[in-house]
Amino acid sequence: MGNQAWELLQNRMNTSSAEELKRLCQELLAENLLQAARWQELLDVLEEAVCVIDAENRVTGWNRRAELLYGIASTEIIGQPIGKFFSNLMVTQAMTQGLLVREAYHKPCPGTHVLINAQPVRLEGKIVGGVSAERDITEVVNLNQQLSEAGNEVRSLREEIDKIQATADEFTAIYGHSPLVMEAVRVARRVAATNVSVMLRGESGSGKELFASAIHRASGRRGQFVAINCGAIPASLFESELFGYDAGSFTGADKKGKLGYLEQAHAGTLFLDEIGEMPKEMQVKLLRVLQEQRFHRVGGKSVHVDIRVIAATHRDLEAMIARGEFREDLYYRLNVVTIPLPSLRERREDIPELVHRGIQHFSHLHGKQIRRLDPAAMAALLNYDWPGNVRELYNALERMVILCDGEVLTPANLPTNLAAESAAGVAGAATQPQSRSATGQSLTDTTEAMERELIGRVLAEVNFNKLLAAKKLGIPRSTLYYKMKNLQIDVEESTKVSKS
Repeated sequence: MGNQAWELLQNRMNTSSAEELKRLCQELLAENLLQAARWQELLDVLEEAVCVIDAENRVTGWNRRAELLYGIASTEIIGQPIGKFFSNLMVTQAMTQGLLVREAYHKPCPGTHVLINAQPVRLEGKIVGGVSAERDITEVVNLNQQLSEAGNEVRSLREEIDKIQATADEFTAIYGHSPLVMEAVRVARRVAATNVSVMLRGESGSGKELFASAIHRASGRRGQFVAINCGAIPASLFESELFGYDAGSFTGADKKGKLGYLEQAHAGTLFLDEIGEMPKEMQVKLLRVLQEQRFHRVGGKSVHVDIRVIAATHRDLEAMIARGEFREDLYYRLNVVTIPLPSLRERREDIPELVHRGIQHFSHLHGKQIRRLDPAAMAALLNYDWPGNVRELYNALERMVILCDGEVLTPANLPTNLAAESAAGVAGAATQPQSRSATGQSLTDTTEAMERELIGRVLAEVNFNKLLAAKKLGIPRSTLYYKMKNLQIDVEESTKVSKS
């Protein structure tokens, strides 16, 4: 009631008879009851579980959704201290600390998972209570667990399927369906059947050798795939390692001589990783080999080779050419087709798939039974920038699997640097208007995207037979229908997913 209305009421009380005061009180009581009824109906129509507390932590609001979520009737909890029923509450923290929390993951009681929004209630600048709205994601978390368990049960079958598919498409070993990855695979598949030189550009750990190996296998060349890291060979040994040598060609030379990398790659593919680290004098000799397809062993005869060269680097070769550190003619010889490979932070939408496959692989490798990944741990993996790219992600996953004592990977299993990032993210979530990943998606959005992709793939695998799909996913058919409707998945969309 506003100040003017209150003053008017006082004036009427001072000038009214007892009968008028009685009627006035009845009108006020009826108005309050009507407002309370409207307030309760408003709360009950919401999909979120709403809780309102006063300054003494007593519950003053508790809607029907909250009753269903926690099994506590409003008549039982309203007027009671909330600490009598729950502990470590976001709504209490929001009120006592004056914080604004948006879509923070929370586990208020065993077996229940929610995304919570909470903020203090202020009156004339003073905090007089708190309010929270919680969205139940328990079903999503349980579905994720069921999908993980189903994935573990058919892991061996998937591995066999992957082997069969690999014979038809060598690029199935490259995981991810982000636009940047799909474009890189498209170009690599087109260029594989030719003999032109290829330059792979990307950060360390972005999968350059994986792409080079796939290109070689898809090329049909009958020789070996020989990979060398130009930065790992001392300059003094580079020539003998690349070209090989004949017996007795120099002091300490093996009596039988040695085949160099070039001869080992005859009729196959030579992968020159970190080509920017190759010594300048060796660049001249490599250029001659590429031009003439012939070289001399150290202290030996001339040898003809048929090789296809794939080079890779994370360095700025154009800047090195300008500084005179890399030969321009060799650059153009190697750089016939360039394939840029995206960093992991540029393709965050691929992280859930990479995580799922990585957990399956390392669980099988180390004899573990990892059933699922805690949503908070997945949020930490999505928020991290991964300077070491996919290699760093897989190293982190292997560590988590090895050190996990149970069947669930939790934030406690995260490496120290990721755990620190996760803690900083949680602290920031309490003070920022939105708690979202660096992709711009909330945890709910990311989880829904994972569900949509997995369900679409399983439907495609069983030729869109919903009964078989539900069995493979380990869920009732009714749940599958509900998920398909909720996630807007239909047969046409699933067909598109299977063909992508």
